[in-house]
Amino acid sequence: MDSLKLSVYGFLRGLRDSIAGFVLIFRYDADAPEKPRSSPTKETNLAKRRAAQQAEKKQKQTLQKELVLDTKVIHRVLQCCILNGVVFGLSLVFFNYMLLPGLKQALSLFLDERAGSVWLYVRPTLTAVFNMLWVLPLFVLSRIINTIWFQDIADSAYRQRQGRPQLIGSISKLVADVLISIFIQLLFLIQANVLMLLPLVGIGVMLSGIHMCMLNALYAFEYRWFNMGWELYKRLSFIEENWPYFMGFGLPLAIITMYPSSVYVSGCLFALLFPVFIISANEADPVLNYSGYQLQLFSLVVGVSNRIIQILVKRHPPPTPSKTQHSPYHSASSAATSKTQHSPYHSAGSHPTRR
Repeated sequence: MDSLKLSVYGFLRGLRDSIAGFVLIFRYDADAPEKPRSSPTKETNLAKRRAAQQAEKKQKQTLQKELVLDTKVIHRVLQCCILNGVVFGLSLVFFNYMLLPGLKQALSLFLDERAGSVWLYVRPTLTAVFNMLWVLPLFVLSRIINTIWFQDIADSAYRQRQGRPQLIGSISKLVADVLISIFIQLLFLIQANVLMLLPLVGIGVMLSGIHMCMLNALYAFEYRWFNMGWELYKRLSFIEENWPYFMGFGLPLAIITMYPSSVYVSGCLFALLFPVFIISANEADPVLNYSGYQLQLFSLVVGVSNRIIQILVKRHPPPTPSKTQHSPYHSASSAATSKTQHSPYHSAGSHPTRR
């Protein structure tokens, strides 16, 4: 019973923390710490005064650069709103709820009884042309731009609240960590969609929804954990150990994005609201799950990714065996490229330090 209460409490705290970003986001630039400005001292010596003026000029330039970084949060959020809400979102609304009904009404005025049969061919044709020439290119372009802006928002927010990011030390490990993380998230998304197809009434939707809650929470918190220097399997282990909190945190975004039938509308809503959840994750203090039960939803996709990497390594061995470079799997599982498969979560150093 105590475990159930703690799980419910963690779920509700995660739900509360996820929507807190809608309020916290307006405090970022207002609460940005003011940088101390030193006043120039009066010097009688001309050389000292010139040196002081040059030092002050350099200091002002540095302060301006830092101020630009610190005030990027609201600026980037507004840009996301304009791109995803105004340009992309309103274009979909205009086409589906204004242009198409207007054309249908015009056809009914000119063609009378034949308007219905003609409209059956006109509407899908117009929709296909609109999606191909406008929606799809804009969707792809917005995804690329949003990726850059989301990173800017996360870095600026982390810098204001936590200080300088502590990234993964090795460049090769950092790149491998990012690529493998994207691959695992893609496999996990496929796993969630497959569960949606289960022929059990309500069960498939519920299981897929749980997966999407965890995936959305991982999306939001990964920026913060990455800036903290956490490697991939440490992030996955932490989110699985404390699943009640992260399930509650990802619930609002999962409901909003799973409801629309159109992938374009769902992507637009996600890109429009996701910056707020980045802010929420940056400010959140996750509730730890002391029940000891770990919800290992990522185990399957991690095993698949490990297997694929093992096959690729066997087919394309390193050119210099004496200087083998280990992938991020070694830091968490110590066996990603070996023949023996171990659990990627229960090796030494894989569990995060309780904060």
